[in-house]
Amino acid sequence: MPNFTEIKGSCFCGANQFTITQPAVDTHHCHCSICRRLQGAAFVTLSIFPRDGFHWTKGGDLQTYNSSDKVHRNRCKNCGSPLTIDLDAMPNVIAVSRACLDPNADPGQPPETLRHAFWPDRAPWLEGAETLPKVAGFDK
Repeated sequence: MPNFTEIKGSCFCGANQFTITQPAVDTHHCHCSICRRLQGAAFVTLSIFPRDGFHWTKGGDLQTYNSSDKVHRNRCKNCGSPLTIDLDAMPNVIAVSRACLDPNADPGQPPETLRHAFWPDRAPWLEGAETLPKVAGFDK
């Protein structure tokens, strides 16, 4: 993507902030049971970026939880926001939670990488959610 625009992101409280200067090589919605439980959500959207394009501009002192001996999940020590995942099998990339990127940011991943990963593991209570009413707040 030749016209990639630098992306900014942060945790909820702002103690940890970063910029990304290279496009993602992959973006997917992960439905695995580990991601679901650690995010407290039906799935997590992850964009995978080249590590040398990821730079902390503030903070970067994170709490790390090793969800396996090869997967290391990093959160803000203050607000608990899930921020990045380090994968021993892919040391040249860093997985970033899409929700901590600026809302209008375009990760720039190749379109063919966008997918639902671990679909068989998806939360069964999510079925049919796309047909529910959509409201601005807690309105009914």
